[in-house]
Amino acid sequence: MPLFKSILLAAVVTGVSAPVFSDVVEGVWRSKPDQNGLVIHVRAKPCGTALCGTVERAKDRYGYEKRSTAVGKRVFWDMKPQADGSYVGTFLEPSASKKQIATMLVNGNAMKLQKCADGQCDEMVWTRLR
Repeated sequence: MPLFKSILLAAVVTGVSAPVFSDVVEGVWRSKPDQNGLVIHVRAKPCGTALCGTVERAKDRYGYEKRSTAVGKRVFWDMKPQADGSYVGTFLEPSASKKQIATMLVNGNAMKLQKCADGQCDEMVWTRLR
């Protein structure tokens, strides 16, 4: 019986000390059109102990497939969970080649990304496709 209590106690302590997770981040997300009208579909999935996101397809603002060098590129990586349920890591916007620190928070079917560089922060909201 003491073994059972030890296992139960370990399970409770592990559950309490784990970070609070937001909604599921894994899946395919659609960006809003950028300044050129490019909309990207990004698959978020685990990469080791973090999350990564790779562009699977590109479309124009009307939903038609569009050729883009962004397809196949990673747009975020090394996104690690934080105690508040958000993720922090590196973000690279496909239309620019500048890496930025980003915070990601998922609420239902919306992913809020906040990227900061040179003391200025921008927010964007992506929508879950699947």
